[in-house]
Amino acid sequence: ANMIGFTIADKALGILGKIEDIFETPGQVLATLHYKEKEILVPLVEATIVKVDGAARTIYVDLPEGLLDVYL
Repeated sequence: ANMIGFTIADKALGILGKIEDIFETPGQVLATLHYKEKEILVPLVEATIVKVDGAARTIYVDLPEGLLDVYL
């Protein structure tokens, strides 16, 4: 499934942005997007994905606390 263009919404932070690119590494898929004018990588793995809404083109995630602090 092509997830580029899907919106990523975090449980705590709300809408993070739209997926611009996807990197597949052994063991996980990373989505790149721009959040607060910074490029961030969001791991799309079973542990972080809460729900994928294909109709709304939105992926709901629950990111580990502090994950985005690395980028911001």
